[in-house]
Amino acid sequence: MSDPVKTARRYDGSGRREQARETRRQILVAAKELFLDRGYAATTMADVAASAGVAVQTVYTAVGGKAALLKEVFDVSLVGDDEPVPVGERPEIAKVIAETDGRRKLELFARYVSGVLERLSPLAVILVVAADSDEEAAQVLEGYQQGRYQGMREFATNLKQDRCLRRGMTVERAAAVMSAHIDVTNWNTLVVRHGFTRKEFERWLVDVSEAALLRK
Repeated sequence: MSDPVKTARRYDGSGRREQARETRRQILVAAKELFLDRGYAATTMADVAASAGVAVQTVYTAVGGKAALLKEVFDVSLVGDDEPVPVGERPEIAKVIAETDGRRKLELFARYVSGVLERLSPLAVILVVAADSDEEAAQVLEGYQQGRYQGMREFATNLKQDRCLRRGMTVERAAAVMSAHIDVTNWNTLVVRHGFTRKEFERWLVDVSEAALLRK
């Protein structure tokens, strides 16, 4: 009688990957809390590791150095989660792109942006202060600013394709205007300092953007 054929067991790494992802989440949550509580300069990698309940080397392996931590915390706060889905492919942005009426397009966009700025507001201050004294943090800030402009360039291109831009308004100029309008400084000034509600901020953003960009 022949020996039974042994079949190779297929390795399933999904559990290990999910565990690594959860560890990364814990590290980013710890880093965010410490950055907001102590500031960037006063937060050490050892602090982050201790708060997350992992070894310091695990922090470096899972995310990277302190500037990388700041970038990842900022990126997760920007989109609201750690799912590997680009901003341009998210449902909220898909609705903006699909809409053809200019003002309605701005309204949908403002609704999305207000949520982003609300999440970024406290972290933006940390990033700007860190950039003043840390070259790597300054590179993170520059990358965010460039990314914001690129996103607005894509939005402006969509406005042009739908024939929403006013006569003489270029995609580049429209992108620069929108990039200025959605700067988190405007959120901090209107909402944090002067008590605008989120809806009031959205209405302001739509009104000033429509006046500057859209055809009459």
